[in-house]
Formats: sequence, C-alpha cells, structure tokens
Amino acid sequence: MVGGTMKSLFKSGVRDIKNKFSDQKEDDEFASPYGLRIGAAVDIDTLPLRIHADDLHVELPDETLLIVAQGYAELGDSTYVHRYYTANDTMIQVLTVAGMEDQHVEEITLYVPHQSYYPANDAEWLQWTANGGKLGAPKFQLKDGTEYSRLWFDTTEGHADPAEFSEYIYEDPETDDHQENYQKTMLFGRNLGDDKKNEYLLVTVDSYEGEKTVELMVGVDLEFAMLRVI
Repeated sequence: MVGGTMKSLFKSGVRDIKNKFSDQKEDDEFASPYGLRIGAAVDIDTLPLRIHADDLHVELPDETLLIVAQGYAELGDSTYVHRYYTANDTMIQVLTVAGMEDQHVEEITLYVPHQSYYPANDAEWLQWTANGGKLGAPKFQLKDGTEYSRLWFDTTEGHADPAEFSEYIYEDPETDDHQENYQKTMLFGRNLGDDKKNEYLLVTVDSYEGEKTVELMVGVDLEFAMLRVI
C-alpha cells in the first residue's frame, strides 16, 4: 500500500507557509540532512529498483548525481521538505519532522521529470486547475494509459483542491539569494504489487522565474542505505 508521512500529510489540509525557517540562526549554513547540499555528488544503489524497472516509469540514474540547486518548503508543525536538484531536474526529496537532522528524516524519494505541459490560454488552464480539472481528480492517467490514484485528500469524494505552497530555491550556498517557486500540486500513486516498489506521480502547476507550466514527475521511495553522499 502506498503510504507514509508526506503521502498522508495533506489529507486534512495545508497550513500557511512561512518565509524562512524560524529556528535557523542568521549565520547558519543550510540545514541539510545526510550531508546533502549544493555541490554534493550522490551515488544511488539502484539494484533494488532495477529488479522491477520494467514496471516503473521512473528512469533510474545510471551515473553519479551532482546537486546544483537546493529547495526548501515549510509545511507547518515543524515539517519541512528539502529538495536537491541536478542540472536535468532529477530531484531527491527529503521530508523531516520536528527537526532537520538525520534522525528527523521521515522519507526520501527520488523523482525524475516525466512530461511538461504549456497551456496556451485560459481554457486550457481550466482543464488542469478548475473544479473537476485534472489536478484535483481522484485518478490521473498518463498518455500510455497508466493510471494513478490520488494520495492526498484521499478521503475526499470527487474533486479535491490541490496543496499550495512556496518553495525557496537556492543555487549558491554562500548567499541568501533565491528564487520563489509558487506551486499548486497533487500527489498520485499506484501499487505495483507485492514485494515491488510503489510509484508516485507528482503533478504540479509551477510559477517559476516568470513562467507558468504543468510539470509531471514520477518517483520511488529510497532508503538511506541506498545513498552514498560525497
């Protein structure tokens, strides 16, 4: 069964986002569990995933990932999303609760880009964001027919409003310069069967650097033992 903290976080709603982490001192470096950071090299032992690779839409990395950007979002109740991006937008997402050190990590997920959409007018945007649109539907189907079920607000019948929050993205750890990415997002998932990895589909309306797009990312859970961070 698809589950976990991040997967169930939005069942009862999302709290307001604060601008920065209130418990960080002004001269602190970025809070970063497991040594993940801008400039880090990350090797992932994908063998446990490759056993079921034919069932996954996730294109598993076959080389070292180099982290070029780092994002933060605060979800309330001392719950934080940490995101680490490569140059091709592959993303390692870490969820921490009640702190930002290794022992506070609840989940690690690998996401890779699947498809981008560029709605050209209001009518096309409404197909995604309107009440009854794709973003809040109980099911989401890829072009090849693969179907995912909505994981957030899964007790809500019919349409559910997407989660909305801002992610603050940094490319230089030596400065506080950053970009704000305002997102409307929904998480879907599918069960691949007993003893197989489940797969997630993150559907997001991104408003970033003056461009508004719909981004689809597919993901799988990782264990810390699968990571080697240099």
